[in-house]
Order: sequence, then C-alpha cells, then structure tokens
Amino acid sequence: MAYRVKRSDKSVQAALRRIAVQEIDAGLAELDNPDMDLHDKVHQLRKRAKRLRGLLRLVRPAFPGYATENEAIRDAARRLSGLRDSEGMVETYDKLVAAAHLSGFARVRAHLVSLRDAAAARAHVEQDLAAFRAALLDLRGRAAKWRLTEDGFAAMQDGLEKAFARARKARAAAAEDPAVDRIHDWRKRVKDHWYHTRILAPLNPQVMDHRAQQARDLSEMLGDHHDLDVLDYYIARAADLPGDPALWAAFRGHIAARQNVLENEAQNLGARLFASPARDLGRRWARWWKHWKGA
Repeated sequence: MAYRVKRSDKSVQAALRRIAVQEIDAGLAELDNPDMDLHDKVHQLRKRAKRLRGLLRLVRPAFPGYATENEAIRDAARRLSGLRDSEGMVETYDKLVAAAHLSGFARVRAHLVSLRDAAAARAHVEQDLAAFRAALLDLRGRAAKWRLTEDGFAAMQDGLEKAFARARKARAAAAEDPAVDRIHDWRKRVKDHWYHTRILAPLNPQVMDHRAQQARDLSEMLGDHHDLDVLDYYIARAADLPGDPALWAAFRGHIAARQNVLENEAQNLGARLFASPARDLGRRWARWWKHWKGA
C-alpha cells in the first residue's frame, strides 16, 4: 500500500518523494524480473508511468517542475506503446467474448494473436526497455530532490479540485455527445481522480476505499470502451482480413453493442461519483486531512 500518504511522512513534499521513489523502484524490479512475461511487464510498466503522472497532477499547482517531469515520464512510456497496443487487442477480444458470451470467432482471435507476435518480433524490445530503465533511473535521482512551494493539504487541494472539475466537465461532454475522443478524455480524467483517491485514502479509509473502487470500475469501463474502438478501427481499415467478411462484420456489430452497454453503465456510475462540485469535495477532504493529521 505504498501509493498513499502516511502519518509518518514529515511533509507532503516528503510523501511526494517517497511515493514516487517507491513506484520507480517497483518498476525497476519488474524490469529486472526474468520470470515476468514480456507483455505483462510492458503493461505493468505503463501503469507505473500513469500512476507517477497522476501523483504529479495532485500537486501540480505547487510543483514548479511539473511540466518537465510529466513530459519525461510520458515520453518514456511512449516507447512501450507499440508493443502494448498489439497485446491490447488480444485482451480486448477476450474481454468482449467473455462479457457478451460469444462463440464462433476463434479465427478473429488467431489473427489478432499473429499480429501481436509479429509486432513483438519487429519491436526493438531490448532497446526500448533499456531506454525506459535509464529514464526511470534518471527520474529517481531527481525525485529524491523534488520541492513543493506549499505544504499540508494546501499543496494538494488545488490539484485535487482541478482534476475533479475536469472529470465532471468531461463526463458532461461525453453525455452530450458520446464520441470516442470525448469518452477517452473522460477516462483520463477519471483515472486522475482514482489515483488521487488512492493516495489520500488514509484520511477516511472506509469512505475513500469504496470511492477508489468505484473510480477504478468507472475507469475500466471507459478503458474497455476505448480499447474496443481501437480494435474496431483496426478491423475497419485492415486489408486482407482472413476468412469470411461477414464474420468480421458480425464481430464489429458485437463491438458496437458492447460499447453502448459500457456507455450507459459508465454514465450511471459517473453521475453519482461526480455529483458534487469540485470545491465541495476539496473542502470536505481538507476537513478529513485536518482530523487525520491531528489524530
């Protein structure tokens, strides 16, 4: 449970440094784990990068180095995106088949697996992992010296409220027009709030852990929606797909149906999760912080 504040942290700045270094060290350990499957490793490393960027967004207004460090983490993670995208289509297929109880599409999966394996064979895997490792080591050295201009909850409140407000705005935009880019943007904003809730969960564990689970569920719904769009985009534009075109057309129909289900479920949960204004949430969590620090 390293990805959260602790009473033993001497300051928010100390918590920022500790959490970042622990995430980086966990990523380095995964990089050096010879027993870890390559695709699992890449997936996990990209998650580490996202958690680090979410951490930085929490303190963004109080962190002068935000832009530089956020860009460094983003650029490092992009080196792993190609391999992850090809594996992601296989995972998306499996999730869709399980959720919709589909059968008769084994040929679709076989084709996606062949794409994934071909991508892995073409990728400069060792070079990309080595570059990612070097970036993490450089980041670790800097993270130990990060400085904030504020302390206490003031170091986090503006970042927390801005991220929450952006998530509320993105939800409304997706409700008005559920275009793929709007749903994808909403997902990114939801993930920020999920990370912030996880980091601050000790303030009110019973309430916050439940909220973090809801935010995670919502993020996964929206992530599944986006992944389905990536898969559909590939199918729609791929040349020389194997088998009967009707098979692929039917599969695309199942993709669209599943996306509709996910949109409805996400809006129902999102309307509850983002009901209150950002300022109200910030003030409520500030009170919890004060009580927690004084306990």
